[in-house]
Amino acid sequence: MGNKINSNEISVIVQGPVSETETLKCLKSVRRHLPEAEIILSTWEGSDISSFDGLYDILVENKDPGNALLRENAGKKLYNNLNRQLLSTQEGLKKASRKYAMKLRSDMILADDRFLNSFDRFQKHSENYVLFKHKILTCSLFTRFYIYCSAIDKKILIPFHISDWWFFGLKEDIDKYFLETEPVKEPDFSTYFSFEENKNKPNPYGKVKIKFAPEQYFGYSCFSRNFKDIYMQDSADFNDELCEKARQCLVNNFVILEFKHSGIYLNKYPYSKNEIMTGDQYMDLYNFYRYESEYKKYCDNDYIITSDKQLFENEKLSYQYLKIYKHFYKSFDKSLPLHTRLEQMFFGIPASIIKYLILLAKSKF
Repeated sequence: MGNKINSNEISVIVQGPVSETETLKCLKSVRRHLPEAEIILSTWEGSDISSFDGLYDILVENKDPGNALLRENAGKKLYNNLNRQLLSTQEGLKKASRKYAMKLRSDMILADDRFLNSFDRFQKHSENYVLFKHKILTCSLFTRFYIYCSAIDKKILIPFHISDWWFFGLKEDIDKYFLETEPVKEPDFSTYFSFEENKNKPNPYGKVKIKFAPEQYFGYSCFSRNFKDIYMQDSADFNDELCEKARQCLVNNFVILEFKHSGIYLNKYPYSKNEIMTGDQYMDLYNFYRYESEYKKYCDNDYIITSDKQLFENEKLSYQYLKIYKHFYKSFDKSLPLHTRLEQMFFGIPASIIKYLILLAKSKF
């Protein structure tokens, strides 16, 4: 374990749209816990930044590249902001001058600087697919291991789906991950699986017809341009050989942390402080137990796993157990309508408990 990194060695790129409440909290938390860091606010021309005086060192005002409509449901529209995220990150990185760089969404919050304690952990690697000089830190939400693919009615391994909420690493490595990535061409990228020639492919994102999720696009773009044997036509490519390569790329180049190790969370998602509250989805993430397991498998056979293994020993039982957590979280989620919260409380939680107890009883016989 090396010496802890000083904040005066770090450039923090706070990227994305600004909010008088959320971005203010974000910038204050960075200034509080990384007091000497170079803070770069990379946002859009014409944004109101009057509330942020003294909370950043460099302002980058980008021309907004726009977004693309992904889906409309019950009057709510879902947009793809991939090009926005990419541009604001790239332009912020270009202004960064310190040895280390942190890429941070403009609505994320640092509870402390504990993520720095993990920077020198897990530094062994296998012989294949080592790209970065030093592994990059990122979060388990939403670095995916599995995803349910409705087109074939089963869970599949999902390659290169590396969370893009925050990254920390050597600036040269963060640059390598982002700077050569090309923007996507819209609207074709976001409506890819709507085209006749693609309709029958097993799209892992269901009703969303995007060619790659943004997280997957950034990950795949980086590794495919650096390793010539990595190729995906689209996200429907998830063959075993490719997924094996993706697993090695991830564990050899990243350290995946949950909140208890990073101290970084997304204020609008309370479960980002306790990933288990995502419910059964937790089992499908690169949660810390899974990352430790992959690290032991590929990088260090002598590594001793520190996570509690019990949750993962009986998969069916664990999925049902975690559904209780999910219903419990939703029953207290103030962003949901009252009737939905009441349904979770009076129907979702009791039903999940009953199913869990039935499975538990069966497992004992």
